[in-house]
Amino acid sequence: MDNKKNIIVGTAGHIDHGKTTLIRAITGRNTDRLKEEQSRGISIELGFTHFDLNDDLRVGIIDVPGHEKFIKNMLSGVCGMDIIILVVAADEGIMAQTKEHLDILNLIGIKNGIIALTKCDLVDTDWIELVKLDISDEVKGTFLEDARIIEISSTEKIGIDILKKEIIRIVDTLPEKDINSIPRLYVDRSFSITGFGTVVTGTLISGTLKIDDELLIYPENKLTKVRNLQVHDSNVNTAFAGQRVAINLANVKKEDVPKGSVLVPNNTFTESSIIDIKLKTVNLPFAITNRTRFHLYIGSNEVLCRAILLEDEELESNKEYIIQLRLEEPIISKRNDKFILRLFSPLYTIGGGYIIDSNATKKKRYNTNDIDKIKQLDNCTFKEYIYHYIDRFSNNFYSEKNYYNLFSDSSENITKLINDLISEKEIISFGNGPDRLIISKNFMNKLINKITLFIEEFHKKFPKRIGVSKETLKSKFFDTLNGKIKNEFINYIISEKFNVSDEYVSLLDFKISLDDLDFKRIESIKNTFNSDKFSILNFEDFKIDISIEHFKELILYLISNKEVIKLDSGYMLKTNYELAVNMIKEFIINNGSISVSDARDLLNSNRKSTMELLEFLDKEKITLRRDNERILVK
Repeated sequence: MDNKKNIIVGTAGHIDHGKTTLIRAITGRNTDRLKEEQSRGISIELGFTHFDLNDDLRVGIIDVPGHEKFIKNMLSGVCGMDIIILVVAADEGIMAQTKEHLDILNLIGIKNGIIALTKCDLVDTDWIELVKLDISDEVKGTFLEDARIIEISSTEKIGIDILKKEIIRIVDTLPEKDINSIPRLYVDRSFSITGFGTVVTGTLISGTLKIDDELLIYPENKLTKVRNLQVHDSNVNTAFAGQRVAINLANVKKEDVPKGSVLVPNNTFTESSIIDIKLKTVNLPFAITNRTRFHLYIGSNEVLCRAILLEDEELESNKEYIIQLRLEEPIISKRNDKFILRLFSPLYTIGGGYIIDSNATKKKRYNTNDIDKIKQLDNCTFKEYIYHYIDRFSNNFYSEKNYYNLFSDSSENITKLINDLISEKEIISFGNGPDRLIISKNFMNKLINKITLFIEEFHKKFPKRIGVSKETLKSKFFDTLNGKIKNEFINYIISEKFNVSDEYVSLLDFKISLDDLDFKRIESIKNTFNSDKFSILNFEDFKIDISIEHFKELILYLISNKEVIKLDSGYMLKTNYELAVNMIKEFIINNGSISVSDARDLLNSNRKSTMELLEFLDKEKITLRRDNERILVK
């Protein structure tokens, strides 16, 4: 079988208009499973079967219940359907439930359909023509406007072959399914089979599933494995998007996977209690106001929610709106998922549509900035959608792999689009592979502005310092990054926008503000260093009439000028430090090693300074301590 043209045909229509009988006529099978359904002659649960249109095409078929009370079940069946057969009995014509089913199918974006006029053997030709005219009026402006109306008698097998030919004609026009995206299956049945364990069924609406694939059961958040797969009652190794699938799951009970659960690979979706949607209303019984409570139907799931009307005071019939839904329990969903909204009470379908943002943040009503952002998301490509999310979360310093479950698409496709954005200079990356840091150019510009203001304020407060240390900037602005990426990141930021002197960063036009008196104090400091060349000195060792803060400013100036070096407890003139290092090296070369007392005598310094200097040389990997001696590091 072709693994890309996997077709699901569904039925819709009023109770007792002959949907199940029609399917039995097409397939030779009865889709009513429950004794109650067979005895009452109505479909309560979804019925599933299949038939071969020709040697190359096997079609799955779903018989959805027509009774008003069973609309929830009907909705779960619609998910994943390619073609709808709207069943209308010739003796009764279009009924109330027929209209509601038609509204729902139209709202969730079904594109292809056929109208089956059943029970034609019960009425005369003139009546049939009147019913056809009535049907044509009712389907105007819907996906069935140009659909063929086929006269059928299921009991007499009249029109069945014509119906099959029309299905084949439509199938030839359908695009191939996307089998490369993330697999997702909404569970519409869950049961146990002795000797096998838990089995679930549903339509695989995207991707592929293989035996031994690991799956997450949501919302139970339990991991399971695919033990066995069946498509059309046959065991298979792989199931493809568009197929009705029965999955034997490992190590879970049927109670762990109730109807409404979703099966997805782990770490491919993010749950959310807030979604931004595009809603199209149908004929409403009354105007609907802000924060009205609804039932949201998505896939085979139902959840209660409240609607935040972002732009309007109330909802009116047959209009489109951008709305935020705040859900009473979280769901996992993705952009463009279809849904239906029904009033909490009385149960009445008010509209449906698709998700714009499946991980939305709270929005304020009448906030034009928020509303414009939603509209941009609604009218953008997937690449632009990815950019929007990266821009939104850049301040979290996410790596690429953190975004995979926000976009719910294959990592290969996401990486390709991110690379496109990098080449277009909309996104900047640091590091490699899925762990690379990615941030938007927009966020980078904002961050550089913040850093510029911070350094500007620093210069005003400390005009005698050459600038802010890199370490200060790292800890203040991106402390959460790991060391390698942190260094790469700060080097990118400071390379063009700032002056860098050793470890200090300043604005391009900044000049240190030292007066004549400061230069005299600097000379005094240098003289003190030279009077005790190889000792490590600190503030209290200098006879100078300034505060400790002022002293540190001057010392930092000398450090940034590469005239002074900082050790653990104090400072040395760099020339004196280098002279000491050379003397110690030469001693070791001549004598094999050096002790603390040797070094103290060599440098004519105090023991404390000598010990600290030697420990510093160990840290710098110039010397290596062995017992009480130092040797040179090779």
